Amino acid sequence: MTDAANAPAPKPKPKFPATFWTANTIEIFERAAYYAMASFMVIYLTETLGMSPTTATFLNGTLLWGTLYFLPILSGTLADKFGFKKTLSAAFVMIALGYFTLGQVQNFWPRLAGGGGGPLNYTLPVVFGICLIGIGGSVVKPCIAGTVQKTAGARTTLAFGIFYMVINIGSITGRGVSYFVRTELGIPAIFKYPSTIFAFLGLLLVLFLYREPQYADAASSAGTKPPRRTLGQALLGIFTVLGNIRFVFFIIVVGLFWFLYIQLYNLMPLYLRFIDPNAPVELYTMANPLMIVAFQLLITKLVKRWSPVRSMIFGAVVVTLGMLTNIIPALLGGDPARKVGLLGLALPVAGLFMLVSIASMAVGEMMASPRVFEFIGAIAPKGQEGLYLGYQSLPIAFASMIGGPIGGRLFERFVSEPQAAGRTVETGPMWLIIVGIGVASIVGLAVFEAWIRRAAVRTAGKG
Repeated sequence: MTDAANAPAPKPKPKFPATFWTANTIEIFERAAYYAMASFMVIYLTETLGMSPTTATFLNGTLLWGTLYFLPILSGTLADKFGFKKTLSAAFVMIALGYFTLGQVQNFWPRLAGGGGGPLNYTLPVVFGICLIGIGGSVVKPCIAGTVQKTAGARTTLAFGIFYMVINIGSITGRGVSYFVRTELGIPAIFKYPSTIFAFLGLLLVLFLYREPQYADAASSAGTKPPRRTLGQALLGIFTVLGNIRFVFFIIVVGLFWFLYIQLYNLMPLYLRFIDPNAPVELYTMANPLMIVAFQLLITKLVKRWSPVRSMIFGAVVVTLGMLTNIIPALLGGDPARKVGLLGLALPVAGLFMLVSIASMAVGEMMASPRVFEFIGAIAPKGQEGLYLGYQSLPIAFASMIGGPIGGRLFERFVSEPQAAGRTVETGPMWLIIVGIGVASIVGLAVFEAWIRRAAVRTAGKG
């Protein structure tokens, strides 16, 4: 007999356990619920509930996004303490109730507030609903990502590639369903129906199909998994990482990059409705996940040999240039709302350049976002990499808290206030300010890269 005949048959590649696929399906529903309403949150607060752009973007950016991206520092610790299944169940109850509250606020609040005959202030119930969504949503991400990590075994890269893909599948699904519901039933129906129903379906999956994940690899199950942090340790860890000057600088310069991105859900929806009062904002913003689904593998292959810092610099350059295209309609003169044909659709001139800007955000995100973990690893003190990686969402939390209301105030200053006073609206300066922040991010990242290199040289010299 030949050696080939005696050779052992190749072992089949291990399959992901059922819990892995259940967790990813839950993520699809949670993301569909969120993105069904995300593009219209500030529009709902301004057009339907009568809030100012600055207030609306504060509630959406500072309160909602800030909670979503800051609280995982603590909520991940709670998930470890109480178990993923219990924590996820509570989170989806909160999320579903939050969306339902926002969708029904015009029905119940006039009765509760007593209706004094003047315009109602909806801030209190909106804050209540947003807090439920933000706190609940901050729990979901670490639980699902933790499940993926535990069940991936040796196939971590593939597992998180699938996880990243299902996020965008949920995003596309939510926006698509939102468009049809909104055009038939109005903006409040987005919260009341697709967002609430998707969240409720996620809850059912958690209750009846999700199982507490077990580590797939033998090393972890043998007791080498990282020790759990207490809530107190998580809080103290914030002071530890913020005592590192390089990490604080990292938060600021990367936060400036994310400052541009979060305008996709704050300033840009307001601007789109200015140039077209009936603009289907969710279809415009759908360009972001569609670009990611179509080009993620290509972009990843393109930048894989670049350093993390260089990749982020190029990502910031692409996003900044994309934002710069929004001043072209002003430079061309004429009416930015003038319709032109594209693939059988009639879109405003300014809307075409907005699509370019949104697509550039997707490219920049694909270049920069996956490299954040490597980026943090370059600045974390040896032996504290895990601690610092637990705070990788701080830059986007910082950008959201600051950038949301700034985007709203820029819209008021350059669009709504001149429009109300009967003056000519000039949006060029507004976009140049946004571009200036992008340039500051690029310069800051370049300075940071030089800082890292000098530190590496000094360390090598001492060695």
